Amino acid sequence: MARSTKGLYKRGHVWWMTYCDAIGTQRFESCKTSNKKDAENRLVDRRKEAQEGMLPAAPIQPLALEDLQARYLAFVGHQRGVATKHIHFAHFTRVWGNPPIHTLTVEALDHYRARRIGEQVGPATINREMATLKHALSKAVEWKLLRKTAREELAAIKKYQEPSGRLRYLSGPAEADRLLTDCEESLKPIVLTALHTGMRKEELLSLTWEAVDMTHGFIRLKQTKNGTARALPFNETLWSLFSGLRTRQDVPWVFHNAEGNRWNDIRHPFERACELAGLTDFHFRDLRHTFASWLIMRGVALATVSNLLGHSSPTMTLRYAHLSPKHLTSAVRVLDPVSGSSHDNYMTIEPNQTPGAVVASAMNEGTETPKRLARRGENELVPKAGFEPAHPCGR
Repeated sequence: MARSTKGLYKRGHVWWMTYCDAIGTQRFESCKTSNKKDAENRLVDRRKEAQEGMLPAAPIQPLALEDLQARYLAFVGHQRGVATKHIHFAHFTRVWGNPPIHTLTVEALDHYRARRIGEQVGPATINREMATLKHALSKAVEWKLLRKTAREELAAIKKYQEPSGRLRYLSGPAEADRLLTDCEESLKPIVLTALHTGMRKEELLSLTWEAVDMTHGFIRLKQTKNGTARALPFNETLWSLFSGLRTRQDVPWVFHNAEGNRWNDIRHPFERACELAGLTDFHFRDLRHTFASWLIMRGVALATVSNLLGHSSPTMTLRYAHLSPKHLTSAVRVLDPVSGSSHDNYMTIEPNQTPGAVVASAMNEGTETPKRLARRGENELVPKAGFEPAHPCGR
């Protein structure tokens, strides 16, 4: 058996060729000719067809959805969100049963999404479920359990338009005081820490005394949602709280129940506290929004707030940008004539004011401009009261 051009070889008087098909499997095929030139042309055609995915691939053993679920969940078992992926697959099997994965067409996925919408499931949740399924099918292609073309057909499924993220926060210290007053004694330190650090619920519930540096005034989180470590400074309010909070040396958790076990969920006691305080449509995550909103309204830079929140990208913090007086006034002042004076300390927006209210207030003063008033020392339009949270929310 003589070998000549790469990919061509002879068996007797007939040329044969070898190449990789559309999914990377090596194929062997007779060129059905003894003419070498014709055999080379056939090999070129086969390779081109394979690159374009036109060539029928070798048969693949059908794989059931439950088998893919077992393999995929074992593959992502180390990830933080694996519990959510388990829930996603539970919905898939509830709706579809256990079909072969190559039968999951665009029509089947559209049927699933319509079913979930009928169950009053939001578009963001459905998008996450589809992302899990598509990732699992992509891994099936890598594992040679599904043809690549079958997975690519599902690219026609577009994400649902998701509503903009809600931004609910406590309007001021009065609401915060009411909430803290109505919290159970075991819940109150958790809520107070959330208001002063912006920590996520899971970060708070899993917080240990080892992570609390009382000497330097830092909470050092080794593992966060985005997988990076984060150091959070805490203020005098939390220093006083932590100083009197540890009563048991045998318990590693900062927040724990009477038996010394960490809290697994505080949803129900928090909802009761909100109901007693008269807070509607308020969730625990909104304490994080409150922390960020209060900082922005006090003039803290967006980049600083982004670092404190542990956002992987500063763009995630831009949802709070409209709360920043400097952000608004600096934007419109680029249209002013060039001047050596600044009115940043003049046009200050109170947390309970809108930009329009401030402008209207200035207009009502008559013909005197802010510059003239500042020169005369008249500062009636300058709000002196800051957004100072009162005890027990701050000092």
